[in-house]
Amino acid sequence: MDVSYLILGEKVAASAGIGLLIGLQREWSHKDAGVRSFTIVALLGMVAWLVNPILAYIEVGIVLAVIALINIHFIMEDQPLEVTTAISFALTNVLGMLVGGGSFFLAFACAIVVTALLSWKTELVAFTSKLSVVEIRGTLLMCFIVAVVYPLLPDGYIDPWHIVNPRSIWLTVIIVSALNFVNYILLRQLGMKGIRYAAILGGLVNSAATSALLGEELKNSPEFAVAATPDLLLADLAMIVRNGVLVAIFSLAVGPQASLAVLVVLGPMALVAALIAIFMLLRSRTKAQPPSQKSSLKSPLALSSVVNFSLLFLSLTVISGLAQRFFGAIGFLAVIVFGSLASAASSSVLVGTQVSHHLIAPTPASIAIYLASLVGLIENVVIFYVVARNRHLCIQLALLTIPMVVVGGLAAGTLLWLGI
Repeated sequence: MDVSYLILGEKVAASAGIGLLIGLQREWSHKDAGVRSFTIVALLGMVAWLVNPILAYIEVGIVLAVIALINIHFIMEDQPLEVTTAISFALTNVLGMLVGGGSFFLAFACAIVVTALLSWKTELVAFTSKLSVVEIRGTLLMCFIVAVVYPLLPDGYIDPWHIVNPRSIWLTVIIVSALNFVNYILLRQLGMKGIRYAAILGGLVNSAATSALLGEELKNSPEFAVAATPDLLLADLAMIVRNGVLVAIFSLAVGPQASLAVLVVLGPMALVAALIAIFMLLRSRTKAQPPSQKSSLKSPLALSSVVNFSLLFLSLTVISGLAQRFFGAIGFLAVIVFGSLASAASSSVLVGTQVSHHLIAPTPASIAIYLASLVGLIENVVIFYVVARNRHLCIQLALLTIPMVVVGGLAAGTLLWLGI
């Protein structure tokens, strides 16, 4: 068979498939333009491009003019405009042209995204209706720090000790802020369904703030005492997992050794935390009660939050670099421990970046992240006690935290003993 005919058949099938995909969704939504219309317009774009690209541009103009005339007719007849369908129709025509030009992957990727957006209309409307002005501003700020600030920063060390790389530090701020913002949005969307969601997602954002939130809930609702311990254990579990993931993200560029070492230490801690939390959940046998107040967590993409994290991470980077240079591994570990009191997430990121720059080995990195997680676990118990003032629950929580600490310590000691 002639290769040219085979390629032509692939383009016909691809453009028809794109039209069918988007057209079926419009058909299911009971729109006037359905499977046949979208398939034809996709094939029309593909054929026009194959004949002549100039003809394709003219054909797009004609399609847009037809769409405009149809919407004018709707206005004159006092019928609602089909703006989404009209835009999808025009885009399907352009996707057919992409297929004609041989850009199969781009065309199919766009078709899948368009179909998903059309199918998830109800969910997207419900999601955006819950967003506050703070979250919208946070999204704009995220775009600003990615598209404007990052390209302007110098890519290279600006100090004689090769510690501070502005672009590298800002990239860290971008990644951590984005992860925290996603968790925060999920917490805002799901938190009112139950305090258990707030405990897990809040632990990913800020376990210390979550401990304070759970303490306030207990103080305001004494009946929450049964669920307080397992919920705080879930927050601890989320914090441990987050610390390990952050180290893996920022150290994976130089190989999986550090990630595996951290997994050896934090994995048993997370497993023990999960088992204890499940046991306490089964023991309580109560459904999660809705929180009496909204989460007090602050948006991680508020300007003050981004600036504070940036300054904190920059300070930890400089101090840890100097401490390691003058005091070796002991100085670095001391900075990680004290830095965890302010933010265990920033200490975790610092460990990962130090590994990626070949400044510390995998085993010291696992010891450092173990100490950071240990400080976080202790801090959560202390904050919970200060807020709730419930000695019995705090003693119970402290006793349940001990197995996590012991297991992690044994794993870290084993790595040191083996000299891995």
